[in-house]
Amino acid sequence: MMGFLKRILQEEYPYLLAFPAIIWQIFFLYIPLLVIFIFSFRDYSESYGFIGWTFSHYERILKPIYLHVVFNSFYLAFATAVICMFIAYPVAYFLAFRVRRLKMFFLFLLVLPSWTNIIVEVYAWFFLLEKRGLISRVLYSLNIISQPLHMVNNTFSVLLGMIYCFLPFMILPIYIILEKTDRKLFEASADLGASKFVTFRRVIFPLSLPGMYTGFLLVFVPAFGEFAVPALLGGAKKAFWGTVIVDKFLLLREWETGFAFASAGILFLLLFFLFVYVFVLISKKIFKNRFSMRIEE
Repeated sequence: MMGFLKRILQEEYPYLLAFPAIIWQIFFLYIPLLVIFIFSFRDYSESYGFIGWTFSHYERILKPIYLHVVFNSFYLAFATAVICMFIAYPVAYFLAFRVRRLKMFFLFLLVLPSWTNIIVEVYAWFFLLEKRGLISRVLYSLNIISQPLHMVNNTFSVLLGMIYCFLPFMILPIYIILEKTDRKLFEASADLGASKFVTFRRVIFPLSLPGMYTGFLLVFVPAFGEFAVPALLGGAKKAFWGTVIVDKFLLLREWETGFAFASAGILFLLLFFLFVYVFVLISKKIFKNRFSMRIEE
């Protein structure tokens, strides 16, 4: 038995190391997704039970009101990911290259908010942004505003809450990539006469792109289907894809329609990342062709 385990650890059978994770994903991810997809075509009535199969649940998605919700959710998720990327990169760069002694302390502060429930975090922002919140009271007491501001129940408050909740998921992947960067590359770049800006643009930034791609994926996907933050900070007037799905299941009790909307959301994300993947491949080919032409010249 011990010899078999040693052979596995020595990578003679590397696929066996991933076997538990694959089994877990099959039973708790892929099979539930398959059930959701199958049930989305079911025509069911509480009075008559199962009636047959239909595409009518997906036809509802093509209504202008739901297409508008898809656009709002896509815009919110994309804006959240992009803004998080601009904020996260300097923070990750600072942690990777400028901090030495207190690095673990700053990482602890970064991860600490994720230990609390997201509802608690969102409610904290609600009490800060509401009409009688701390921000409005401070601005009013300083005579900066003439009347209290009501900064919730709009897209700005939802975007702010999303950035706060998902920012660590953008910082950590970029930080991990930058932390693994060989410091000798800085010395080699300086020996070749490159400035710090050129070193960053030609060496550090290209090496950090995998971390940025990973962070974008970790932020965009959950942000597209997020329902807690839009429900608490967006109010009833702002509908997003996650809140619509929750309403279909819990309020309207339209389970089959909810299954269809959930399946459509997954399809939207797959098509988007397929488009991004093709775009990245084309960009790499164009870059390689231009680079080879410069070398030949």
